[in-house]
Amino acid sequence: MMTAGRRGPCRACMFFRDDPASLERSLPGLAALSSAHGASRSDDGTCARHDRYVAASASCASFAPLVPAAR
Repeated sequence: MMTAGRRGPCRACMFFRDDPASLERSLPGLAALSSAHGASRSDDGTCARHDRYVAASASCASFAPLVPAAR
């Protein structure tokens, strides 16, 4: 369950992938429905840790905060 051990939202986790190209690679056939640029997915994405599609607002005990890129 993606809400167990709530620590932070998936959108702020290092395992969260929401860029359209990554989603299209992770979900074969998605492009047949249109593309990952569509509004129907909102800001949801995939979790590289759990290998599943998740809501950006979900969270779990595996949450690992994003580390800001070095300048």
